[in-house]
Amino acid sequence: MILTQITAENFRNLAPAPVSFHENVNILVGRNGQGKTNLLEAIYFLATTKSFRTSRIQSLFRFDAAAMRVAGALERDGITRTLSAGMDATRRVLMINGEKVTLPAYLNAMSVFAYSQSRLEILRGAPEERRRFLDRGVASINPAYLQQLTRYTRVLKQRNALLHAISKGREPINSLDAWNDELVTSAAVVTAAREAYAREIAAEVPAITMVYRGVGSDELREQLARRRHDEIRSGMTLAGPQRDTIDFLVDGRPAQEVLSGGEQKMIVLQLKFAKVALFRRRFDEPPLFLLDDIDAELDLEVLQNLLVRLPSRTQVFATSAKESFLQALEAGPHRRLTVENGEVTGARDFA
Repeated sequence: MILTQITAENFRNLAPAPVSFHENVNILVGRNGQGKTNLLEAIYFLATTKSFRTSRIQSLFRFDAAAMRVAGALERDGITRTLSAGMDATRRVLMINGEKVTLPAYLNAMSVFAYSQSRLEILRGAPEERRRFLDRGVASINPAYLQQLTRYTRVLKQRNALLHAISKGREPINSLDAWNDELVTSAAVVTAAREAYAREIAAEVPAITMVYRGVGSDELREQLARRRHDEIRSGMTLAGPQRDTIDFLVDGRPAQEVLSGGEQKMIVLQLKFAKVALFRRRFDEPPLFLLDDIDAELDLEVLQNLLVRLPSRTQVFATSAKESFLQALEAGPHRRLTVENGEVTGARDFA
């Protein structure tokens, strides 16, 4: 898949002018704070309707703007499609070729993986970040997973509401039985998908041990029975995929305690490359790959070796304040785009 053009309206500081891209490598240059990362973020938003930097979608809006929109042209399987993701304070409008589509249908149209400083939360952050890392990866190769995860989340919310009602004496305790069955059934699908994907990722990154700890159906059912009164008191479900853990270990110790800052960044980058490789094998085509602010803590030689492993025809978009790291991306055909005050003021192709 190749993103040939993008236009952003009221998206951070980006100018509402179309930007065209090279089919191989696109290197964004310019002073800090000019909008290089914002352009990468617009690409990510176009594909996912989310940001790779923040969970606060409202922060993507240009100051005082009531709505924003990102549109692009994507070549895939010999066909060019137009994609559009728009949002205001109350709704989201997703379109393919000018027709409104559902979120699952939209997310299947374009796939992108991003590496940035914020992705270090995969190693350093809370368990939710690691579960999100797995869920996004599973969804990238299994389009049905998003609906399966949504089903589990819906069951979880309804069960939590029932627990609260039971604690207030508005519902009988035995009304939990049916919801326990629903929870166990929907949880089994999520756990199996996460477990399989974790094994595949771990096989791609031998420098680190990745341990996924989910709960099987029998164990989950037993925990729900054993902790029923605790759950009623707390008003929330205390077992299930929402509490799964993923550990990254080096010689049996937590990676974030053993590895230097630069080594952690390299491991996260390797995890991203592994996701790209799995996607390529599943669909016989690479996704788009975003590299934001590659810095001096990364080993340049290792980075070059990793870049060589990217599947052929991977379209890459990269920013960095370090010229030496950008040069690692310039071995083949590429385009340099100069970004100033949110606008691409110059573009030059190199063979």
